Amino acid sequence: MNPRERFRLALSHREADRVPIDLGFDVHNGIHEKAYAGLLNYLGITEEIKLYDNIQHLAAVKDDVAKRLHSDARYIFANPSSVYEFKRDADGSWLDEWGVRRKTVGLYDESYEFPLAGCDMEAVKNFKMPDPRDKARFEGLNEKAKHLHTSTDYALIGGSCASLFYLSGEFVGFQEYLEKLIAEQDVIVRLVDRLLEWEFEFFEAYLAEIGEYIEMVWIGDDWGTQNGPVINPGMFRKIFVPRYKELTKFIKSKADVKIALHSCGSVFWALSDFVEMGIDVIHPLQGTAFEMDDPVKIKEKFGGRLVFYSNLCNQSILPHGTAEDVDSDVKRKVTALAKGGGYILSGGHNIQADVPSENVIAMIDAALRYGRNSTISVIP
Repeated sequence: MNPRERFRLALSHREADRVPIDLGFDVHNGIHEKAYAGLLNYLGITEEIKLYDNIQHLAAVKDDVAKRLHSDARYIFANPSSVYEFKRDADGSWLDEWGVRRKTVGLYDESYEFPLAGCDMEAVKNFKMPDPRDKARFEGLNEKAKHLHTSTDYALIGGSCASLFYLSGEFVGFQEYLEKLIAEQDVIVRLVDRLLEWEFEFFEAYLAEIGEYIEMVWIGDDWGTQNGPVINPGMFRKIFVPRYKELTKFIKSKADVKIALHSCGSVFWALSDFVEMGIDVIHPLQGTAFEMDDPVKIKEKFGGRLVFYSNLCNQSILPHGTAEDVDSDVKRKVTALAKGGGYILSGGHNIQADVPSENVIAMIDAALRYGRNSTISVIP
């Protein structure tokens, strides 16, 4: 069975010859540059490391490494716009194309200046957003997608992640954003609506180029802390659930794709909402967050409605355990979540800087060992 077939079966809740693996790409399943440097050394590979994400310092994984990781997916990202160029200023900070200023803090780049800080309704209405239909974003994407589709058998994924909560929060600054959700809710609702309109424009142009070739697209917002919801669930359901429904309906009207939601933290409380929103796939099922550590319960309650990505313990076992601990965690999650299909293995979010190379390889080898038909029956 080839990677594309394997992925399609998982997305349709059917069993394949083994569980699909997605590792090394996107801003959810990538590898931090330090972990990647260690992995290259471990594998005896010499190459120049380049970043494709400057916020989380994610390395651009070369194809030979992706093959060793048995990654079944490849991503088709939109290009930068014609008017934006990444450039660090003399103090090391940089502006993204939305006007958010970031600087390096430890291992990552964090936002600290926000274009809508202190905003009122008038400022939100007048906020100049980048052009979602800038032709430079989509130049060459159709040719790339067609080439990958015809010359390889990888599952192809739309790698431009849409966000309504996180990104609109970045415009304002997270603390002020949460305060405004209570004190000036109409201002935040207007901002979210403007961003939703931007996503409609972007996805219409993006999917016109690659929609016929891809299996899935990502959207992403973190709705859980380590111990529970980020905001009041009633507020989430009032403001965001209806708008997500609009977004997923729009995306699926433009391409025959599944929609994956990245949402860190404790989100068991919201899994039914995600289904209502039109989400098909949930990632990363953060294995050490509250109510997320029982894969059997998750599978029993939502296995027919959501495809599961990961559930591995990337806060504890993956960085701090032994290779044997990783093997055991993978076995437990695959055994519970892959039965009957509907499971894709990844690192439980990006492989962080402190993850030993031995554990990365142990994770992949365990997925191949326990995800094969020794524990999962092959489709007739």
